[in-house]
Amino acid sequence: MNTIPDWERLSRQFYISNTSHPEAVYRIPFTKLFTREGMQELLEYYAPLLKAPDTQPAATFLCSWLTGIPLAVQYYLSVEQTGLKLDPAQMTMEMYMSGPYCQFSFQMEELGMEQLPASCSVDQRITFRDQHLHAVYSDILRPLVEQMADLCGDHARMYWRQMPARFHYYTDQWKKGITDESIIQMIDRDLHYVVSGMPAEVFGLSRNPLHVPPRHTLNIDGTGETILRSACCLFHRMEDGEYCFNCPKISEAAREERRLAYQSKEGNR
Repeated sequence: MNTIPDWERLSRQFYISNTSHPEAVYRIPFTKLFTREGMQELLEYYAPLLKAPDTQPAATFLCSWLTGIPLAVQYYLSVEQTGLKLDPAQMTMEMYMSGPYCQFSFQMEELGMEQLPASCSVDQRITFRDQHLHAVYSDILRPLVEQMADLCGDHARMYWRQMPARFHYYTDQWKKGITDESIIQMIDRDLHYVVSGMPAEVFGLSRNPLHVPPRHTLNIDGTGETILRSACCLFHRMEDGEYCFNCPKISEAAREERRLAYQSKEGNR
Protein backbone atom coordinates (compact mmCIF):
# COMPACT_ATOMS: atom_id res chain seq x y z
CA MET A 1 0.00 0.00 0.00
CA ASN A 2 1.05 3.62 -0.44
CA THR A 3 1.91 5.84 2.50
CA ILE A 4 2.30 9.58 3.09
CA PRO A 5 5.82 11.09 2.76
CA ASP A 6 7.38 12.60 5.88
CA TRP A 7 8.45 15.81 4.19
CA GLU A 8 10.01 17.24 7.35
CA ARG A 9 12.42 14.29 7.60
CA LEU A 10 13.08 14.19 3.87
CA SER A 11 13.96 17.89 3.83
CA ARG A 12 16.02 17.92 7.04
CA GLN A 13 18.04 14.77 6.47
CA PHE A 14 18.08 14.26 2.71
CA TYR A 15 17.47 17.72 1.14
CA ILE A 16 14.31 16.45 -0.61
CA SER A 17 11.35 18.83 -0.50
CA ASN A 18 7.85 19.10 -1.92
CA THR A 19 8.06 22.90 -2.11
CA SER A 20 10.33 25.27 -3.95
CA HIS A 21 12.92 26.99 -1.77
CA PRO A 22 11.84 30.62 -1.31
CA GLU A 23 15.38 31.96 -1.68
CA ALA A 24 16.58 29.75 -4.53
CA VAL A 25 19.07 31.55 -6.78
CA TYR A 26 19.16 28.80 -9.40
CA ARG A 27 16.77 26.07 -10.52
CA ILE A 28 17.17 23.38 -13.15
CA PRO A 29 15.16 20.23 -13.99
CA PHE A 30 16.99 16.97 -13.31
CA THR A 31 16.32 15.76 -16.84
CA LYS A 32 18.14 18.82 -18.21
CA LEU A 33 21.15 17.82 -16.10
CA PHE A 34 21.21 14.54 -18.01
CA THR A 35 22.50 16.56 -20.99
CA ARG A 36 25.96 18.02 -21.44
CA GLU A 37 24.53 21.50 -21.92
CA GLY A 38 22.48 21.34 -18.73
CA MET A 39 25.29 20.01 -16.55
CA GLN A 40 27.72 22.58 -17.99
CA GLU A 41 25.27 25.37 -17.21
CA LEU A 42 24.94 24.26 -13.59
CA LEU A 43 28.64 23.69 -12.93
CA GLU A 44 29.66 26.96 -14.55
CA TYR A 45 27.19 28.78 -12.33
CA TYR A 46 28.27 26.88 -9.20
CA ALA A 47 32.08 27.03 -9.62
CA PRO A 48 32.49 30.82 -9.13
CA LEU A 49 30.30 30.69 -6.02
CA LEU A 50 32.73 28.11 -4.60
CA LYS A 51 35.68 30.24 -5.73
CA ALA A 52 36.83 27.25 -7.74
CA PRO A 53 39.11 27.72 -10.77
CA ASP A 54 37.06 25.41 -12.99
CA THR A 55 34.11 23.03 -12.93
CA GLN A 56 35.93 19.98 -11.53
CA PRO A 57 35.69 20.95 -7.81
CA ALA A 58 32.11 22.08 -8.39
CA ALA A 59 31.31 18.57 -9.65
CA THR A 60 32.88 16.85 -6.63
CA PHE A 61 31.01 19.12 -4.23
CA LEU A 62 27.77 18.54 -6.10
CA CYS A 63 28.24 14.78 -5.68
CA SER A 64 28.39 15.21 -1.91
CA TRP A 65 25.00 16.93 -1.99
CA LEU A 66 23.58 14.28 -4.28
CA THR A 67 24.22 11.58 -1.66
CA GLY A 68 21.03 12.77 0.03
CA ILE A 69 18.99 11.12 -2.73
CA PRO A 70 20.28 7.52 -2.48
CA LEU A 71 20.51 7.82 1.31
CA ALA A 72 16.82 8.70 1.44
CA VAL A 73 15.97 5.61 -0.60
CA GLN A 74 18.23 3.45 1.55
CA TYR A 75 16.90 4.83 4.84
CA TYR A 76 13.29 4.13 3.93
CA LEU A 77 14.13 0.63 2.72
CA SER A 78 16.21 -0.30 5.76
CA VAL A 79 14.30 1.44 8.56
CA GLU A 80 10.73 1.87 7.29
CA GLN A 81 10.54 -1.10 4.89
CA THR A 82 9.26 1.34 2.28
CA GLY A 83 10.33 1.99 -1.29
CA LEU A 84 10.57 5.56 -2.55
CA LYS A 85 9.60 6.04 -6.18
CA LEU A 86 11.69 8.92 -7.50
CA ASP A 87 10.88 10.05 -11.02
CA PRO A 88 13.60 12.36 -12.41
CA ALA A 89 10.98 13.97 -14.66
CA GLN A 90 9.29 15.20 -11.46
CA MET A 91 12.50 16.55 -9.86
CA THR A 92 14.08 20.02 -9.86
CA MET A 93 17.49 20.87 -8.41
CA GLU A 94 17.56 24.17 -6.54
CA MET A 95 20.55 26.12 -5.25
CA TYR A 96 20.31 28.72 -2.50
CA MET A 97 22.72 30.65 -0.31
CA SER A 98 23.14 30.22 3.44
CA GLY A 99 25.41 33.11 4.32
CA PRO A 100 28.43 32.73 2.00
CA TYR A 101 27.75 29.03 1.37
CA CYS A 102 25.87 27.32 -1.46
CA GLN A 103 23.33 24.68 -0.51
CA PHE A 104 21.05 22.44 -2.55
CA SER A 105 17.49 21.23 -2.32
CA PHE A 106 15.82 18.61 -4.50
CA GLN A 107 12.21 19.54 -5.15
CA MET A 108 9.73 16.77 -5.96
CA GLU A 109 6.48 17.38 -7.82
CA GLU A 110 5.39 13.85 -6.91
CA LEU A 111 6.83 11.18 -4.62
CA GLY A 112 5.38 7.70 -4.57
CA MET A 113 5.91 5.39 -1.59
CA GLU A 114 5.42 1.63 -1.67
CA GLN A 115 5.14 -0.28 1.62
CA LEU A 116 6.74 -3.72 1.73
CA PRO A 117 4.20 -6.29 3.00
CA ALA A 118 5.02 -7.52 6.50
CA SER A 119 4.45 -11.11 5.41
CA CYS A 120 7.00 -11.07 2.56
CA SER A 121 9.79 -13.64 2.34
CA VAL A 122 13.50 -12.84 2.53
CA ASP A 123 13.82 -13.29 -1.23
CA GLN A 124 10.86 -11.01 -1.88
CA ARG A 125 12.38 -8.35 0.34
CA ILE A 126 15.71 -8.57 -1.52
CA THR A 127 13.95 -8.24 -4.87
CA PHE A 128 12.02 -5.22 -3.57
CA ARG A 129 15.19 -3.60 -2.20
CA ASP A 130 17.22 -4.19 -5.34
CA GLN A 131 14.47 -2.81 -7.56
CA HIS A 132 14.37 0.51 -5.70
CA LEU A 133 18.11 0.86 -5.19
CA HIS A 134 18.97 0.01 -8.79
CA ALA A 135 16.43 2.57 -10.00
CA VAL A 136 17.92 5.50 -8.08
CA TYR A 137 21.49 4.66 -9.11
CA SER A 138 20.87 3.82 -12.77
CA ASP A 139 18.05 6.25 -13.58
CA ILE A 140 19.05 9.33 -11.55
CA LEU A 141 22.64 9.27 -10.33
CA ARG A 142 24.33 7.54 -13.25
CA PRO A 143 23.24 10.08 -15.91
CA LEU A 144 24.42 12.93 -13.67
CA VAL A 145 27.80 11.35 -12.92
CA GLU A 146 28.39 10.46 -16.56
CA GLN A 147 27.77 14.06 -17.63
CA MET A 148 30.12 15.39 -14.92
CA ALA A 149 32.86 12.97 -15.90
CA ASP A 150 32.51 13.73 -19.61
CA LEU A 151 32.42 17.48 -19.06
CA CYS A 152 35.40 17.57 -16.68
CA GLY A 153 37.43 14.93 -18.50
CA ASP A 154 37.61 12.50 -15.57
CA HIS A 155 36.77 8.87 -14.94
CA ALA A 156 33.26 8.50 -13.50
CA ARG A 157 34.76 6.58 -10.57
CA MET A 158 36.18 9.84 -9.16
CA TYR A 159 32.68 11.25 -8.70
CA TRP A 160 31.05 8.07 -7.43
CA ARG A 161 33.73 7.87 -4.77
CA GLN A 162 32.65 11.14 -3.20
CA MET A 163 29.79 9.09 -1.73
CA PRO A 164 30.86 5.92 0.19
CA ALA A 165 32.35 7.61 3.27
CA ARG A 166 29.13 9.59 3.68
CA PHE A 167 27.11 6.40 3.39
CA HIS A 168 29.10 4.80 6.23
CA TYR A 169 28.89 7.92 8.38
CA TYR A 170 25.15 8.46 8.04
CA THR A 171 24.14 4.81 8.42
CA ASP A 172 26.12 4.79 11.68
CA GLN A 173 24.11 7.84 12.78
CA TRP A 174 20.82 6.07 11.99
CA LYS A 175 21.77 3.11 14.15
CA LYS A 176 22.42 5.31 17.20
CA GLY A 177 18.73 6.15 17.45
CA ILE A 178 17.43 2.60 16.92
CA THR A 179 16.96 -0.09 19.57
CA ASP A 180 15.47 -2.82 17.36
CA GLU A 181 18.39 -5.14 16.55
CA SER A 182 16.67 -6.52 13.45
CA ILE A 183 16.53 -3.02 11.91
CA ILE A 184 20.18 -2.39 12.78
CA GLN A 185 21.10 -5.63 11.01
CA MET A 186 18.99 -4.58 8.02
CA ILE A 187 20.84 -1.25 7.81
CA ASP A 188 24.17 -3.10 7.79
CA ARG A 189 23.07 -5.64 5.19
CA ASP A 190 21.64 -3.01 2.87
CA LEU A 191 24.76 -0.84 3.17
CA HIS A 192 26.95 -3.87 2.41
CA TYR A 193 24.89 -4.54 -0.70
CA VAL A 194 25.19 -0.94 -1.92
CA VAL A 195 28.96 -0.67 -1.49
CA SER A 196 29.95 -4.27 -2.25
CA GLY A 197 27.15 -6.26 -3.85
CA MET A 198 25.42 -3.94 -6.31
CA PRO A 199 26.20 -5.04 -9.89
CA ALA A 200 28.69 -2.94 -11.84
CA GLU A 201 26.27 -2.58 -14.75
CA VAL A 202 24.00 -0.43 -12.58
CA PHE A 203 26.79 2.18 -12.71
CA GLY A 204 27.72 1.51 -16.32
CA LEU A 205 31.22 0.50 -15.21
CA SER A 206 33.34 -2.66 -15.04
CA ARG A 207 33.04 -2.80 -11.24
CA ASN A 208 31.10 -1.23 -8.40
CA PRO A 209 32.84 2.15 -7.79
CA LEU A 210 31.43 2.40 -4.25
CA HIS A 211 33.48 -0.58 -3.10
CA VAL A 212 36.01 1.37 -1.04
CA PRO A 213 36.69 -0.22 2.38
CA PRO A 214 36.17 2.41 5.10
CA ARG A 215 39.27 3.74 6.81
CA HIS A 216 39.31 5.64 10.10
CA THR A 217 41.70 7.94 11.90
CA LEU A 218 41.78 9.75 15.23
CA ASN A 219 39.74 12.92 14.89
CA ILE A 220 41.35 16.35 15.05
CA ASP A 221 40.63 16.95 18.73
CA GLY A 222 41.78 13.46 19.71
CA THR A 223 38.50 12.44 21.32
CA GLY A 224 37.43 9.69 18.94
CA GLU A 225 37.58 8.35 15.41
CA THR A 226 36.55 9.97 12.14
CA ILE A 227 36.11 8.26 8.79
CA LEU A 228 38.42 9.19 5.94
CA ARG A 229 36.88 10.39 2.71
CA SER A 230 36.74 7.80 -0.06
CA ALA A 231 38.24 10.29 -2.54
CA CYS A 232 39.63 13.81 -2.48
CA CYS A 233 36.88 16.45 -2.78
CA LEU A 234 39.30 18.99 -4.35
CA PHE A 235 38.67 21.65 -1.70
CA HIS A 236 42.40 22.44 -1.87
CA ARG A 237 41.91 23.74 -5.42
CA MET A 238 39.54 26.48 -4.29
CA GLU A 239 40.54 29.96 -3.22
CA ASP A 240 41.83 29.80 0.39
CA GLY A 241 41.21 26.02 0.32
CA GLU A 242 43.43 23.25 1.67
CA TYR A 243 43.47 19.47 1.92
CA CYS A 244 40.74 18.39 4.34
CA PHE A 245 41.86 16.75 7.59
CA ASN A 246 40.17 13.50 6.53
CA CYS A 247 41.41 13.59 2.92
CA PRO A 248 42.82 10.22 1.79
CA LYS A 249 45.64 12.02 -0.06
CA ILE A 250 47.43 13.33 3.03
CA SER A 251 49.67 11.17 5.22
CA GLU A 252 49.03 10.21 8.83
CA ALA A 253 52.12 12.20 9.75
CA ALA A 254 50.61 15.33 8.20
CA ARG A 255 47.34 14.62 9.95
CA GLU A 256 49.14 14.29 13.28
CA GLU A 257 50.82 17.66 12.77
CA ARG A 258 47.46 19.30 12.17
CA ARG A 259 45.96 17.46 15.13
CA LEU A 260 48.67 18.66 17.49
CA ALA A 261 48.45 22.23 16.17
CA TYR A 262 44.68 22.26 16.63
CA GLN A 263 44.85 20.84 20.14
CA SER A 264 47.59 23.28 21.12
CA LYS A 265 45.51 26.21 19.83
CA GLU A 266 42.40 25.01 21.64
CA GLY A 267 44.35 24.43 24.84
CA ASN A 268 45.63 28.00 24.81
CA ARG A 269 42.15 29.56 24.62
